[in-house]
Amino acid sequence: MQKHIVIIGGGIGGLSTAYNLKHLKKDLKVTLISGRPYFGFTPAWPHLALGWRKFESLSIPLAETLPKHGIDFINEDAESINPDENKVKTKSGKEISYDYLVIATGPKLVFAAEGQEEHSNSICTAEHAMELNKKLQEFYKEPGPVVVGAIPGVSCFGPAYEFALMLHYELKKLGIRQKVPITYITSEPYIGHLGIAGAGPSRRLIEDLFAERSINWVANVKITKVTNDSVVYEDLEGKVTEVPAKLSMLMPRFMGPQVVKSAGEKVANPANNMVIVNRCFQNPSYKNIFGVGVVTAIPPVEQTPIPTGAPKTGMMIEQMAMAVANNIVNDINSNQDRYTPELSAICIADMGTDALGFFASPVFPPRNKLLYKKGKSVHYIKSMFEKYFLWKIKTGNASPWFEEKGLNLMLGVEGIKVCKDCNGAPGKPC
Repeated sequence: MQKHIVIIGGGIGGLSTAYNLKHLKKDLKVTLISGRPYFGFTPAWPHLALGWRKFESLSIPLAETLPKHGIDFINEDAESINPDENKVKTKSGKEISYDYLVIATGPKLVFAAEGQEEHSNSICTAEHAMELNKKLQEFYKEPGPVVVGAIPGVSCFGPAYEFALMLHYELKKLGIRQKVPITYITSEPYIGHLGIAGAGPSRRLIEDLFAERSINWVANVKITKVTNDSVVYEDLEGKVTEVPAKLSMLMPRFMGPQVVKSAGEKVANPANNMVIVNRCFQNPSYKNIFGVGVVTAIPPVEQTPIPTGAPKTGMMIEQMAMAVANNIVNDINSNQDRYTPELSAICIADMGTDALGFFASPVFPPRNKLLYKKGKSVHYIKSMFEKYFLWKIKTGNASPWFEEKGLNLMLGVEGIKVCKDCNGAPGKPC
């Protein structure tokens, strides 16, 4: 009997899982549900905000693409999950039954600082990035102070660093950098912490980059309020400071969306509504439910004075997707092998004509391998990867041979590996 796998979410996690499933077992029925009609290359949203990319070059329409690869597409928001009846209900009331469910929704954005949603900007979605681009065009005519950073609880810091560095380059190119003081304010205990307790010399490297570019920074503080002309933060001793800001871009916190919460507390972590998973990214209570991507509940790497979360970068998400697809297919085939992702990360911060790149494996310390490099070559690597990944989505190639074997061999990572069992927290080795 043909098994039906339903995937909620049309981002990197959802599509990578769908393509891996079809690659491993072509006769599966795979249905992807997403209220967003397109796939967008999220790592390039800072470029979209600065006008360095067009939306059309970073997005792929799902209704045209998925059926070509044998995947059904329902362009609706998933409204609720009934794990006891194995059903997903969409916004229009349509009920879809499943044998296996993969939750890859991405996060709900939480603008927790007072006035943040009204007075600040985000680059977490294409729509937010394009709106910020409009504001930047007006800002360039009458420049002033800028604040970039992250509020308490943020798990994704990379885009904030990248935006600050890219904005410096753009302002310099426009000849107005001297009119724009830039301040980076973050909940990290130190800059370069990145939610992963730092990556080798990341603290020193980013301090040097900011010093070279006259970007001021304040770390280990809590942003509490945003107005139309300032950002207010509080330090650990309760001292309140107001920083002028004609424009601000502050990363929001991530939580699980309502559809995850609807599945109940055995699926949704009560603290943040993210999907509870074991190290195989399988829900411990409902064995036919899996989580992939930012929506998975991975605990913080360490306790910090002001809360920070654990990031889930593109490479980590692809490894989750590969492991989950293999685990589902093995379960269908009565194969006892179960896979856990290595959770390695490549992170590249573009800076205009050069870039700073890190590779960490595993991403959470202690690590087996750490590489870092700064230069023009890294900038071109990021641009090439953007084109490569969009090619993968268009053509349905989840993990081409040279990536699955050659890249992993070159970097010294396995991608995924067999575990005797799935007991244990995500990110924990077998």
